[in-house]
Amino acid sequence: MKKFLQGVAICGALALASLPVAANTLRFGGTTPPLTMDPHSTNDFVTAALVRQVYDSLVGLTNDMDIEPGIATAWAPAGENTWRFTIREGVKFHDGSTLTAEDVAFSIMRQKESALYRAMYGQIREAKVVDAKTVDVISAGPDPILPRKMVRLFVMSAAWAKANNVEKVPDLGAQGTEAYSLRHANGTGPMRLVLQEPAQRTTFERNKAFWGPFNGNVERAIYTPITSAPTRVSALLSNELDLITDVPLQDVERINGTQGYMVSSAPQQLFMQLEMDGTRDVALDTWDKNGQPLQANPFKDLRVRRAFAHAVDAKLIVDRVMRGQAFVVGTAAAAGFGGYQKDLDVRWPTDVELAKKLLAEAGYPNGFIVQLNCPLQRYVNTEEICRATASMLARIGVEVRIKGMPWPEFARMLVNGPSSSFHLIGAAGNSGDVQDTFTSVMATRNRDKGLGGTNWALWSNAEFDAVTAELVGTFDPAKRTELYRRGLTIGKEQVHAVYLHQPMLTWAMRRSITVPARADSAVMLKDVTIK
Repeated sequence: MKKFLQGVAICGALALASLPVAANTLRFGGTTPPLTMDPHSTNDFVTAALVRQVYDSLVGLTNDMDIEPGIATAWAPAGENTWRFTIREGVKFHDGSTLTAEDVAFSIMRQKESALYRAMYGQIREAKVVDAKTVDVISAGPDPILPRKMVRLFVMSAAWAKANNVEKVPDLGAQGTEAYSLRHANGTGPMRLVLQEPAQRTTFERNKAFWGPFNGNVERAIYTPITSAPTRVSALLSNELDLITDVPLQDVERINGTQGYMVSSAPQQLFMQLEMDGTRDVALDTWDKNGQPLQANPFKDLRVRRAFAHAVDAKLIVDRVMRGQAFVVGTAAAAGFGGYQKDLDVRWPTDVELAKKLLAEAGYPNGFIVQLNCPLQRYVNTEEICRATASMLARIGVEVRIKGMPWPEFARMLVNGPSSSFHLIGAAGNSGDVQDTFTSVMATRNRDKGLGGTNWALWSNAEFDAVTAELVGTFDPAKRTELYRRGLTIGKEQVHAVYLHQPMLTWAMRRSITVPARADSAVMLKDVTIK
C-alpha cells in the first residue's frame, strides 16, 4: 500500500511539468492527499485545509488564528443555552443558488452527527431558523466557546446534498458505492473545486462571485500530494511546483541557499504525542520477551505509562530529530491555544533508572514487546521520531516494533478499527481552545454525548471527566483558568500520553510567491500572490 501511494504521488509530481499552466496558477504540494472533499466526513488537518478553500465556515478564521465574521456576521448569547447567529445576506453557492438560513441550520445538524466532530458539536440539540437571516443554536447546556468552535463548521447547500444523496455524512471507510461528496463540492468559498482525483491531484479555480475579500491573485491552483520528501523538494527546485508544505528539516538550509527560493515557518496548532492504550483489558500487539501475547494490558498501570514518559527524551528528539524546529511540551497544550498555562508546561524529567524501577514495580522487570504504529508522511520526521522512541525505550528493556503506515491507512485504522494500543499522533482541539482538546482528545469516549471522538487510545479518568464537564458550562474567565489548570495537571500526572513537542510548520516556495503561514496548515489560496 505504501509503495503504491508513493508511486502514484511520484508519477503525479513528474507529470506536473507536462501540464499546461495558465497565468497566475499556483502549483503546490504536500505530504498526503485529502481523504475526501466532504467537509464533514473527517477532521484531519490536510483535508480540512483543502476543504476550507471551497467551503466557508460559519465563523471566519484569520491567518493569525483569530475569529472574524464569516457566513455569520455577528453572534451573541440569546439565553442560557443558546447562541444567536446573524447570517450574511447575498452569499452564493458555486452552483449559483443563494445561501439561506436553512442551509446553515442543515449544515450544523449534519456536521454534528459526524463521528469525528461530535466532541465539538455533539451537545448541540437544535439549529433553529428564526427568520431569513437568523439562526439560533441551542445546546444541551451552556457553551462559552461555541462561536470559537464554529471556525470548523462548514456550510453546505441542503438542496445540493439532497439531490446528490449525501444528506447524511458518508462513512469515510465505507465500501461499495462512492459517495458523491468524495470528489464533488458545492461551497461558497473563495475557490471552486474543478477536479478531485483521489491520491493524485486536486484542482481549484477562483470563485469570481466570492462574497469576501480576495487579497491574492491566484486564478487557478493545483494541489499534488507527494509522500516522498526528496521528491517533493526536487519538484520545487526543478520548478515543477511553486510551493511545498512540510519541508524536510534537513533541506531547510539548502532551499534557503538556493537562488530564487525561500522557507517560511510558524508554530503549528498541534502537538505530537505518544498515546498508550488506556482501558482495554488486553492491549493490542503486545508480547512478552518470548514472543507470547500479553494476557493483560501493561498501559493500564500508571507506573508503566510513567516509565515511558521518563524514558523518552523529548528534548533530544527536538534537538536532533527536529533540528530545533519544535518546542518541547509538558502538558496537553501548546503556546497559542486558548487556555494554555505556560507555568505548567514543564515536561517530566528524563530518568532511565527511575523508568526501569517503575517497570519492575509494575511487574515487567525485563520489559516487554510492543508495536508502535507510526503515521508516515503526515507530520514532519515521524519515521525518525518513531525510531528515536524505539531506541530510548530499549534502554529500559522495552522492545518496540515499528509499523509504518501511510496516512490514509493510519487514519482509517483509527477511525474504523481495530485501532491501536500504542501510536504516535498529532493532537489538538479543532477550535484552537484547550477545552476542545479536553472534550475530544482526552475525555472518556462516549460518542452519544459527543465526548472522546479522537481519544484513540481510550484513556479514561473520572476526575478529569468531572473537570471537563464543569469547564464546558463555565463562562467566568477566572473559573475557566482554574479548570484548565486542573485538567492539564491531571492529564500530566496520570500520563494521559507521552507529550513530545509542538512542531514548526515549514513551507518552502519560490521567492515570487507571497503567502502567510498559518498555524492550522492551510495555504489560503485567496491570500496568495504570484509576482
